[in-house]
Amino acid sequence: MNVEKEKKFKKIGSSFAIIIAAAILLFASGIVPTPKLVQNKDTSEWHIIFQGSLAQASEGDPGTGVSGFLEIFFLNHSATPDTSWLTNSSSNMETWANANLAGGSGNAWANADNFNLELKHSTNFDIVVRCRFNKTNCWNGTQFIGSDTRVNISTSGTWGTMTEQIGTSLMAGNSTTSDYLYTNTYWQDFDGGTGSGFTLTKGSTGNNIDSIIIWARY
Repeated sequence: MNVEKEKKFKKIGSSFAIIIAAAILLFASGIVPTPKLVQNKDTSEWHIIFQGSLAQASEGDPGTGVSGFLEIFFLNHSATPDTSWLTNSSSNMETWANANLAGGSGNAWANADNFNLELKHSTNFDIVVRCRFNKTNCWNGTQFIGSDTRVNISTSGTWGTMTEQIGTSLMAGNSTTSDYLYTNTYWQDFDGGTGSGFTLTKGSTGNNIDSIIIWARY
């Protein structure tokens, strides 16, 4: 029995010796298995930053450091919206809105400090929603990513209907030294594409923007 055990131990020992010798040979020849780093797949998801009615949006300042709704503008229809609505100046757009669309004693724009809307009838206009997004929402470590943001609106009434229609977003203020990305998102017709703009008929009532939904993907 002792002789058999001794033979087995010798066989096992010689096997270990072969494995160790092979490992030394691979190391000496430079053929050493190296670990491979596999990049994780993008697991980012869309999150709702704000959801509510136009009145709720206009009355709700996002607050310091927070992403959200800033202003909504009703602007004289533009045939070149990608350049016309690229401005990063809210005051410029307020001036443009009131110059062409304001009716009576109201304004053609609204924000947290102003919600007195009154628009002219029979004038074609575009809708522009201005938002901001912080670095938690659409920053990749070196720059803001505009495609990681989107805005939907829903409308109802005699002027037409949209149901959570995505607008076309422009990166109006995009600087790596800023704490925010500023976007202007526009609509020119009820299917979300480019068109001749919206129009209110004289005497019509019940023309509503029922909801605004602001999204970020992170």
